[in-house]
Amino acid sequence: MRRSHRTVLVAALLVVALVGVGAAPVAASDGECAFPLTETDDTGTDVTLEEPAETVVVLDAASAQTLWEIGAEETVIGMPVRSYTEYLEGSEQREDVLTEDGMGVDVETVVELDADLVIAPNYVADDTIEQLREADQTVYRTGFEESFEAIYEKTELYGHFVGECEAAGTVADETREEVEEIRSAVDGEDAPRVLYYFFGVSPGAETFQHDLIEVAGGENVAATAGISFYEEISDELILEQDPEWIVTTDDPDAFDPEEEPFPETTAVQSEQTLVVDANLASQAAPRVVEPLREMAEAFHPEAFEETETPTETETPTPEPETETPEPDDQPGFGVVVAIVTAVAAALVYRR
Repeated sequence: MRRSHRTVLVAALLVVALVGVGAAPVAASDGECAFPLTETDDTGTDVTLEEPAETVVVLDAASAQTLWEIGAEETVIGMPVRSYTEYLEGSEQREDVLTEDGMGVDVETVVELDADLVIAPNYVADDTIEQLREADQTVYRTGFEESFEAIYEKTELYGHFVGECEAAGTVADETREEVEEIRSAVDGEDAPRVLYYFFGVSPGAETFQHDLIEVAGGENVAATAGISFYEEISDELILEQDPEWIVTTDDPDAFDPEEEPFPETTAVQSEQTLVVDANLASQAAPRVVEPLREMAEAFHPEAFEETETPTETETPTPEPETETPEPDDQPGFGVVVAIVTAVAAALVYRR
């Protein structure tokens, strides 16, 4: 039986919060690591770093992943040390900055670490930010990410924070390149109706999962139904939209295809359910390209099939007026869909 609406919604939003659906900051100026650096954060506060941060505390998994990706993991001294960050090598050696139940920030621990910079996601409460600032902590709270573009910008900004502008720019460019290659591969294909569903909640417009679905060549039925942000989606709306694909996460009990109304949907009847890594698909950070590729290849397999170069057939050669030239050594013409080498496989994560 489905959980109560309140329990389902709270659980789902906590999942989203914990894995770090966070920031949409401004990119580092011109890709140069010039200091002092001043950036205005989500609270409207001008946050200034006189020099690169040598020690950083991050309060969400997405920020941790971003720093790992740009090679700045050694700067991180505190972070959520939980099952959903185990895939980050060495994360278990950092100080856990969450409360015992994992639902809040352990302010005392953060203050004791006394890092050069504390990066907080947008869902951290104003009073928590204020407590940290009153304890002389330099805190940058991020905004809410709605797109891949925000991920690129965050990557570059975090690189600037720690003096790794070149590395961050490279990661942002490589991420953008893969995203655009996938977007191009499915361009012009018919978009299947896609429901992204976990614990009774679906991300609608104004979420980066919406961008994930659209870039992968799908139509986000939650957005079509008028849902914005993360909301419960009713059985009636699911049946009305009749998704052709259902994307869910590998969290236990996130989705049950035998639970009503799913057996009546085209997706379940056609066995078109895709399970993606809960952490990578929920953390707004560079590795989101992995579930993006899985989704695009599932929705449009024909766009990612390598086609063999057809064998050239012999054609009559016109009689030369003079001596016969040596035969050309030109390759045959074939349409080959470019396939990006998959990002190195990570461990299977469960929250």
